[in-house]
Amino acid sequence: MTLKKFLTGSALLLFFIASPIFANDTNSAAFYSEGCSAFSRGEWDSAVFLLRQTVSDPAFNTADANYMLITAEIYAGDEKSALSDCDEYLNSFPNSFYYSRIQYTKGKLLYKLKEYEKAIITLSDFCHKNQNSELYPSALFYIAESLYADYKYEEAEAIYERIVKEYPDTEKVSASQYRLESIAQRSREEKLLYLLKQTGEEYLSAKEDYEKQLKLSNSDSITREKLVDIQQKNKDLEEQIQEMEDQIQQLKILQAEKDAQIAQKEADEQKRIQEAELEKLNQQKQNQENIRKLKDKAQILQQMMDKKKGE
Repeated sequence: MTLKKFLTGSALLLFFIASPIFANDTNSAAFYSEGCSAFSRGEWDSAVFLLRQTVSDPAFNTADANYMLITAEIYAGDEKSALSDCDEYLNSFPNSFYYSRIQYTKGKLLYKLKEYEKAIITLSDFCHKNQNSELYPSALFYIAESLYADYKYEEAEAIYERIVKEYPDTEKVSASQYRLESIAQRSREEKLLYLLKQTGEEYLSAKEDYEKQLKLSNSDSITREKLVDIQQKNKDLEEQIQEMEDQIQQLKILQAEKDAQIAQKEADEQKRIQEAELEKLNQQKQNQENIRKLKDKAQILQQMMDKKKGE
C-alpha cells in the first residue's frame, strides 16, 4: 500500500468516526453518497474505501453498490480484489441486471491475471449463455487472447478469424487483425528458425570437412581447387545464416510493434469504458437532482394552492 493510499484511507476513517452526522443508521447512506461522488470524480482509491464500507452493511449490500465497487477496484488497479468480489457478486445476486456483465468481467480479470485456462472456461460459459450480448465479441476476443498467451496459436487464429468475419463493426476487429498478422509472423519465424537450424548443421559439417581436407592438402589426394570450393561453400552458408538471423530479428521487431498496438487499443478502450461509466453515473445524479427540484417546486406549488384555498 502506498503512503498516499494509507493517508487517504486514514483521513476518511477519522472523518467518519469523528463526525456525528454519520452516526448510527446514517453511516452507510453517507458512505454510499460519498462513494458515488468519489467515483464520479475518478478518485478510485477513495471510492473503493467508501463503497466497501457501504456494502459491509447488509441493508446497503445491493447489486448496484457492489457493481460500482468492482468497477472502482478495476480502475484503481486492484484486480485481485475485483476478481474476489466478482465471485461474491455472482453468488449473491444471480438475478441482477449486471450478472452477465460481471461474469464477463470475471473472465477478463482472469485473463489479465494470467489464469488463462480459467479465463477460457468462464468466458466460454458467458458466450454459451449470452449469444446476443453486446459483450459477446469481446468475450470471444479474450478467449482467443488466452489461447494466444498459452501458445495455442491455431485455436486462437480460428477465433480471431471468426471475429473479423462475423463481427466486422465491433471494436475488437482491428486488434484481431493485428493478432492474425502476429500469428502469420510467428509462423514465418518458426520456419526461419527451422531453416537456420538446418543450415547451421550443414555449415558445421562443411566446416569440419574443410578442416579435415586442409590437413590432407599437402598430399596428392586433395587438390587446391577442392579446398577453394569447400571454402566458398562455407562462406555461402555463413551469409545464409546471417540473412536468416536478420530476418528473424526483423520479425521480432514487427511482433513487438503489433503487441504495442494491441496494448494501446486496450488502453484506449478501457479509457472509453471508464468515461462512459462516469458519464452514466453523472447523468443518473443529474436526473436525481432534477427530480428533487421538480418535487420541491411541486411542494411549493401545493403549499401556495393550499394557502389560497384557506383564504
